[in-house]
Amino acid sequence: MPSWIEFNLACRGLLLLARFDPAFLRYFDRSASGALRSFWLALPLLPIDLLNDWLRAPRPLPSPGLFFAAEIVGYATGWILFPLLLLGLGRALERDAEAPGAIAPYNWAMLLGVALNLPALLAIGFDPQSSFVGPLDLLVFLYLMTIEGFLLKQCLRLQLWQAVALVAMDVVLSIVLGRLVLVLGDVPIPSAAISS
Repeated sequence: MPSWIEFNLACRGLLLLARFDPAFLRYFDRSASGALRSFWLALPLLPIDLLNDWLRAPRPLPSPGLFFAAEIVGYATGWILFPLLLLGLGRALERDAEAPGAIAPYNWAMLLGVALNLPALLAIGFDPQSSFVGPLDLLVFLYLMTIEGFLLKQCLRLQLWQAVALVAMDVVLSIVLGRLVLVLGDVPIPSAAISS
C-alpha cells in the first residue's frame, strides 16, 4: 500500500502531468515495487467508480446485484488489462526496462481522472438529464487521453504515433470491456450505444 509520502509526491507529479510538464516522472516510484503498490489505488477508487456507473446506467436495471457484480469484475479487469498489455508491448518495442516504470504513473493518473470527472458526477446526481454532462464528459475524455498519450510517450520514450496507437488500444479495450460488463450485468445497451 502506498505511504502518505508516496501519495503526496504522486499528487505533485499529477499536477505537473496535468500541465504536460515532463518533470512529473520524478515524483513517481517507477520501480517494479512502486508499480505493484500503485494497484492499491483501485480499492479507494472503486466506490466512486461504482457510484458513477450506477448513476449513468440505463433504467430500469433488471438485477442490481448482477449489475454490481459485473461492474466489480469489469473494474478489476480494467485495472489489470492495460498494464499487462504495456508489459507485453514493452518487450515488442524494446522498452522492457521502461514498461514497469510506466505502470505506476498510469495507475496514479486514474486519481486525476476521478478528480476531473467529479463535476459531471455531481451534475448527474442532481439532474440525471442534465445537458451539461455530455459536453463535459467529452472534454474530460479528450483531455485525459491527451494526458495518457503524453505520459506513455515520456515513460516509454515513444514516438508520437506510437503513443497515440497505445492510447487508441486502451480506449478500444475499455469500450469492449464496458460492453461486456453491460452484457454480463444484464443491463440493456441503449440503441444509440449499439450504433456507435
